[in-house]
Amino acid sequence: MDALEEKEEDEQRVEEKLKGLAVSDDLQHVETKVSVEQDCVPKHSVDMSQLPSSYKTNSPKEKQLLHIADNFLQQYIHLCPDRKPLFLHPVNECGVEKFVSTTVRPTLLPYMELYDWDGCASFIADYLVMEPLECPITLPSALYSPTTTLKRQRGNCFDFSLLLCSMLIGAGYDAYCVQGYATLETCTLDETQELCPLLRKTPETQVPKEEVKKKYRIKPLPDMQSKFELQQEAKKAAAIEAAQKNKERDKKEAEKPKREPLHGLRVHAWVLVLSGKREVPESFFINPFTGNRHNTTDKRFLGIESVWNHRNYWVNMQDCRHGCKDLTFDLGDAIRWEIMLSESNPLQLLPEEEEELFDSDTEREKRMSFDMPPSWVAPVRIPPREFETRYCQGKKVTLYNKAKLEKWAPYLNGNGLVQRLTIYAGPDYAEVVEVREWFENREDILVRREVNKQTQLTTDYFNKGHSLCLKAHTYTSLEPKTGHTMEFYSEVRVDGLQKRVETASEMTEYFVGRDDFLYLRHVDFGKQGEETQRIDTNSQPIVQIKECFHRNPEKAADEDVAEYIFLIAEEDIHLTYHLKDKYITASKKLFHKLPERTSKEHKDFMTPETCITYQAGSFEKGKNLFHLYDLLKELTAKEKRVKEQVQQSEAEVLTILKIRQTEEADIKLSVSIYNRERNEESRRQHEAMENTMKDELLGQKEQDLDYLSPFLIRNGCRDKLNQEQALRVRDDCLTDFKHHLTYKVNLIQARLEKAVEELQKRHLWFQENKNQLSTKEKDDYLSSCSESMFHINLLEQRLNREKRMAPQKYLALEDKLRMDPHLAEHLGYI
Repeated sequence: MDALEEKEEDEQRVEEKLKGLAVSDDLQHVETKVSVEQDCVPKHSVDMSQLPSSYKTNSPKEKQLLHIADNFLQQYIHLCPDRKPLFLHPVNECGVEKFVSTTVRPTLLPYMELYDWDGCASFIADYLVMEPLECPITLPSALYSPTTTLKRQRGNCFDFSLLLCSMLIGAGYDAYCVQGYATLETCTLDETQELCPLLRKTPETQVPKEEVKKKYRIKPLPDMQSKFELQQEAKKAAAIEAAQKNKERDKKEAEKPKREPLHGLRVHAWVLVLSGKREVPESFFINPFTGNRHNTTDKRFLGIESVWNHRNYWVNMQDCRHGCKDLTFDLGDAIRWEIMLSESNPLQLLPEEEEELFDSDTEREKRMSFDMPPSWVAPVRIPPREFETRYCQGKKVTLYNKAKLEKWAPYLNGNGLVQRLTIYAGPDYAEVVEVREWFENREDILVRREVNKQTQLTTDYFNKGHSLCLKAHTYTSLEPKTGHTMEFYSEVRVDGLQKRVETASEMTEYFVGRDDFLYLRHVDFGKQGEETQRIDTNSQPIVQIKECFHRNPEKAADEDVAEYIFLIAEEDIHLTYHLKDKYITASKKLFHKLPERTSKEHKDFMTPETCITYQAGSFEKGKNLFHLYDLLKELTAKEKRVKEQVQQSEAEVLTILKIRQTEEADIKLSVSIYNRERNEESRRQHEAMENTMKDELLGQKEQDLDYLSPFLIRNGCRDKLNQEQALRVRDDCLTDFKHHLTYKVNLIQARLEKAVEELQKRHLWFQENKNQLSTKEKDDYLSSCSESMFHINLLEQRLNREKRMAPQKYLALEDKLRMDPHLAEHLGYI
């Protein structure tokens, strides 16, 4: 009783609030508070002349269903007088009442994207334009069919949900339309407080690392810091953190929308997908306006009145005071969900109430044994061009929290732009922080571009297949020496280059998977006026080159070079080898390059001071001078090769920038050969092929033999026939056809007699040997008899059909001969 009193008090408060709001101007402002774009959307009239008759009339079974729905509604109003009315049979676009379940048309469209729920939801959210309900707290007066909604390309939440539910059921999901209540933002498609889906980061699951217990540990150094100072610093940090939190809380409170007076009363429709079918692990909601998935406990959904699909209608009997988080979606539970068409669990009424609501017991029996009639909606079809265009007028704009998302249809923009995300510094959408763009169908295979407005850095991302093997390119300008970072698809490059970072003074290259274990090359450039060694007069002077190598397990550590440093100006070469096991220092060599001399002078000139060597873990003298001289010779040749590779890298950078400038100046879009509407060449070839095939078929028909040719030749008739010849040709043709029919009947009769005779022989054999046969042989006999009987029945049917159809075929041939051009002149009057 206390719960009922509380409920009555809450309802009285709501009614008083609504009465006060109805007098004030605030309610009018709340009910009409939609965007300017939505207010300006005109109501399109529906052309009923093109609609099928099922849209304009009701079949007897549909009329019976409406009668049952009216009785069900009377019971519902009698048992639940305080609840809002059910959405059972609104009028359609033709003004005819239709039950909501028959308006659902399960449809599977021939597009791979529409086979999964997310593809269907995304398409509906993009393809249709949202129209608000005429009154936000009452049900709509009409419910259009999915075909009309697609044709108009706009609708309210019920139209959205109905079309999405039809597509999901057709794709194999256990989907239902939901009538309920939601928040203001959900009902009006206000996502300005939501984070853009493209900015959401998926949480990374970190695997906890197992700590390796060491037997011996180094004793930590004593803490020499003052504890008092640490406490003071901690207090200051805590005060700063508390002030920051208060500031953020105040900012959030300021940005948080005020509680609106119609909270919990706004009518909304969405889609429920239950677990089970299509391997759905748990039930979830889909907001048809956004296409997003939500848990059934989401706070934006405030209550449910009823759900329905193409088979039945269920009324929610659970308490929704706390939203949908406590609801159970077991529709087979008759206590929590009242079903309309069922063989059991009718609404529990008192005897006197049953007499008032039912004229007779037969009325209740009708409702319990009634089957849902098929949908009256015409098949749902979406042309390929409409599916590709996707958005109304080819464009859609959505505002999120500090972000704006724009979408375009493919080929609408000349540069291939299909999506742009603009990120702002504040909620006023004034200061742009970053712009991200997505492209499709570009010949340069550019798929994404990110522009940081604060650093002015632009990053282009490419798909595989670019002629330059580019993967990403970061730059401020496409001019040389302005700073470029290029990433490559290393697996398709011969040199294994993965990344190149170039500035005006240096260049760094990163390699992967090379046979020589090179993974890094760093080059320092000098100024143009410096006198350094240059191979190409157009290139920058090189000051230093450093190459780093991974460990080669086939070589000893003190023979495997880890780092080469070529000091071009000082004419020095530094070598650092890999560390040996259990060593903390690496072997090193420093060479000073020899001046150009004759071969006889090399021996005298090469001295220990020319090469400084450090051998880790060895106090012995290094290798002899001849060996060092050979090594220096190899290093000098290597330096020359590395310089050439650096020059090639510089030239490649210039080539890439030149090609990118050309591509951006003249953007071209690629068209698939299968897209006949846009590919003119493919369309012309297909039309030419169709015309050729038509000509060939026409010529083949002309060359087909005349069925009277054998009889004309037999009677020596070549030119025009006289009456006697015409009669003789007709009689010969009819006689031949009669013999053919007789032969066919006799052939079937002979096969039938043979099959019966074989079956009789098999039966006699079985009667003689049945006591000696095994179980397997008996089973084989029974299966063979079954096959023989099937064959005999088939032959009997064919024989009877031939006997029945033979006279009709004979008369048909007589009529055909009478109308034949060769004989019509002489037989037309017969």
